[in-house]
Amino acid sequence: METFLPLGVYADTGTRLPAIDEETLESFAGEPAETEVSRDQLEAKQGWHLGLDDGFDPKALSECGWAVLYAPGTSEEVKKALSPLIEHRRKQVNNDRLFKVFEGVESYAPGETAAAWLAKGGKNIEMRDVNPRKGVPYYVMIVGGPAEVPFEFQYGLDLFWAVGRLSFPTAAEYGRYAESVVAYETAAQVPTSRQMAVFAPRNGDDAAMGLFHENVVLPMQASSEIAPAFGEEQRFRRLGLTGEAATKEALEKIWLGKVAQGPPAVVFTGSHGMVFYAGDDRQVSQQGAIICEEWRGVDAPKASHYFPASDLPANAQVHGMVHFLFDCYGAGWPRNDTFARTSKRPPKIAEAPTVARLPQALLAHRNGGALAVLGHVDRAWSSSYRSKATGSQIDDFRSVMNRLMAGHCVGHATDRLNQRWSTLSIDLAEQLQRKANELPVDAEDLKGRWIARDDARNYVVLGDPAVRLRVQDMPEL
Repeated sequence: METFLPLGVYADTGTRLPAIDEETLESFAGEPAETEVSRDQLEAKQGWHLGLDDGFDPKALSECGWAVLYAPGTSEEVKKALSPLIEHRRKQVNNDRLFKVFEGVESYAPGETAAAWLAKGGKNIEMRDVNPRKGVPYYVMIVGGPAEVPFEFQYGLDLFWAVGRLSFPTAAEYGRYAESVVAYETAAQVPTSRQMAVFAPRNGDDAAMGLFHENVVLPMQASSEIAPAFGEEQRFRRLGLTGEAATKEALEKIWLGKVAQGPPAVVFTGSHGMVFYAGDDRQVSQQGAIICEEWRGVDAPKASHYFPASDLPANAQVHGMVHFLFDCYGAGWPRNDTFARTSKRPPKIAEAPTVARLPQALLAHRNGGALAVLGHVDRAWSSSYRSKATGSQIDDFRSVMNRLMAGHCVGHATDRLNQRWSTLSIDLAEQLQRKANELPVDAEDLKGRWIARDDARNYVVLGDPAVRLRVQDMPEL
């Protein structure tokens, strides 16, 4: 089987996160079925639609609608803090049929799948291309942590709907995010420039980062006979801080806006993420932190080698940014390892499923927050961008980034990742059916397909899925 490499480093030793162990691979010999969606739903996703039914403009909330889904037990303090954003969206939609607040009995119930939630309460909505008039608007913002509304529910609903999540430890942070979004969308001028910053260290001879540079970093910045560089058709300038230039100081300058032409509207970081063992006091505040070029691939990373939320400057200029954060645990993590859930003894990652602190800090910054962060839950693998059979596979990244830079709403722009999940799921199901029918199947290939499938599913949007860059107001550079 091809060895898929994860992008994570243990804080105490500097050793890399392991690939899938043999016990876990053997436990996969059964049927690793999806828990949130059916094969029929996955097959429906493989059509050319991006979730939304014909006749609806994904940029027009008055057509697509918008909803907030409060986790059970959401406090009135949090709801009040979010009220500026809620009322702003209500006015934009301007249609009570397309603006919804799901709370109480209409909210998520423990153990509910996305399909079950769509069907309950008389909604009777199938998981198919979305018609917002049926009762659930296209854009759905979950409010609450993954212990209250699981990541798996978000994955499932996001297969067709455009879903984002807000999760903060305090009501004040919910309020800062809400005020930041409204301020961005109503200000006379935008605070960011028409450029995309690419930050990716090399970390000495590190194999995972070497593979990432070869298959992602270089192709995304250079035009070829096959495709233009990322953002070129959208007339975005590219700022590359990669390899030796990808230092902690350089990343800080991006977030401070101290780069040519000012704060970039889009930031893409690809790196190892910091990893801590369950029970470590540092896990909640630092897991998923970006490891920079100062770490040369040996020994334990020092504090000066990585960027946790606590190091984000008070005067950062991240207001209006969209950040694609690619590393292990960059967006968060489940309680138990996703890639060992079929094992009899799945490793415990943490005491509870958690949203990572760095994206929270970016979204709720006191100086104005980012619009959204796209990141990965659990381990992020090289299967996201490379196949042994076909080599570099970055068309999914290209589609997402270019749609963001074309001014699409974040929840709609990221839907290409769900199509990849559905395609890989069906491929895997077909191979499992061959095995059940006692036809020849390459066992190692089967296990590799499983890793790639789960890897593709675990992307999430943190923030309001309806936010989008005001590219029409950004002058050409």
